[in-house]
Amino acid sequence: MRSLGEDEEIERAIQYLVHSFESTGDNPKPVILHSSRVGMDLYDRGFDSHVVVSGLLHDLIEDTDTTAEEIRSEFGNDVAEVVEAASFDEDIDDYLERHYDIYRRCFELGRSAVAVKAADILDNSDYYGLGDSEELQENQIEKMRYFIDESEPYIGEEGIYQELQDKFPVVKERVRNRLRD
Repeated sequence: MRSLGEDEEIERAIQYLVHSFESTGDNPKPVILHSSRVGMDLYDRGFDSHVVVSGLLHDLIEDTDTTAEEIRSEFGNDVAEVVEAASFDEDIDDYLERHYDIYRRCFELGRSAVAVKAADILDNSDYYGLGDSEELQENQIEKMRYFIDESEPYIGEEGIYQELQDKFPVVKERVRNRLRD
C-alpha cells in the first residue's frame, strides 16, 4: 500500500511531465501517453515511488528542453540518475549503438534503471514493425533481444522480465510478417 505522500509525489511528476511537454516538447509521437503508461506499469507492479517517477519522466531529457539538473532539483538524485541513464547520447549516430549505450548505463546504475528501461521497451514494442525501413524494424528486434539477454541479472526475478521474454517472440513474428508483406 502506497502512502498519500508517495501518490502525491507521483501526481506531481505527472504534472511536471505534462507541463514540460506542453512548453518545450518536440516529439510528434504521443509521448505523454507513453510515459504515463510506463510509469503506471511500474506503479502497478509495486516498484518504489522513485522508480515510478523515473518511468514517468524517462523521456524528458530526450524530448524536451528539461535538463537532468532540473529533474534533480525537482525530484532528487535517484530519479535524475535513472532518467539520465535511460536517455540517449545525441553524439552516437548508430541506432543500435545508441541503444546499447543506454542499456549499458542502465545496467551500471542497477535494478531501478533497468526496470524503467524494461517498462519502456514493453510499451514501445507494441509499435515495433511500424518503422519506415526494413533496417529499422530489424534493429528494433535486435535491441529488444539484446536487452532481454543482458537484463536478466538485474530483473530476472521480476514479472516484468518474464513479460519481456514472453512478448519477444510475438513482437518478432509481427515484425517478420510485416517485412514479408
